[in-house]
Amino acid sequence: MAEPWAGQFLHALPATVLGALGTLGSEFLREWETQDMRVTLFKLLLLWLVLSLLGIQLAWGFYGNTVTGLYHRPEEMAANEALKTHRE
Repeated sequence: MAEPWAGQFLHALPATVLGALGTLGSEFLREWETQDMRVTLFKLLLLWLVLSLLGIQLAWGFYGNTVTGLYHRPEEMAANEALKTHRE
């Protein structure tokens, strides 16, 4: 049987999470307005992340089929080969 405090905790959890996110957001906005060094580092890291993800996406667009081909055996070869046992 569930404890009564567990139900109260679960009901208060969304309000607590939203309050923490609101506090974090307001702190972030204050730092953004004052151009704190942490905000500058955040901008640089965010730019690096976006450029890295863009590079990965472009590379996958060019080389994705080649990489996939390295890991998957074509059906023709699989049909022609006899199954190997652990003795071979």
